[in-house]
Amino acid sequence: MKNSKKRNIIGLKEKFEKNGMYLALLIAFMVICLQPVGAYAARTKYVLDFRDSHIRAHRGEITTLLLKKTLKAQYPWAELGNVDLRKVVLIAKSKKGRGSARLRIGQRWTPRYRVDGNPQSFHRYQRYTFDRIHFRLPSANARGPWQIDLQGNFIVRKVVVVVEDHCQRYETRKFYYR
Repeated sequence: MKNSKKRNIIGLKEKFEKNGMYLALLIAFMVICLQPVGAYAARTKYVLDFRDSHIRAHRGEITTLLLKKTLKAQYPWAELGNVDLRKVVLIAKSKKGRGSARLRIGQRWTPRYRVDGNPQSFHRYQRYTFDRIHFRLPSANARGPWQIDLQGNFIVRKVVVVVEDHCQRYETRKFYYR
């Protein structure tokens, strides 16, 4: 009886040694791929609707869109205390195609981006007449003001802001389907 148990243990040991590399790879794969979804930070997309606002800066002056203030007005439940800014997209058009926009996050600025447009389509409100400016973020740190400075004659449709919240996890979010 003892010999049969000993042979079984030796057989298992030999199988484990032969398949040890396979087993180690399988365990590593499962650890990487089957992590709980809650380990990732939650990304949230906010669409700030400016309702095709006509914004004009007079004689080279700058007009400022206050993104944090607008976000708090349109999404009063949004928590912006511990977030990183991931993406900002301005959807607007300028009257003569010479308007410029730049993003400010805290004390850092992006370079100026040209906003396209032409006088013939300035008062048309079809989707294809608007330009989309994807700002390159100067910093992921979202502390301080979030502003877009506009120079020129604009119609602003919306601004899309994507933030990543490290305190909120996917597993705590609830999704409702209609």
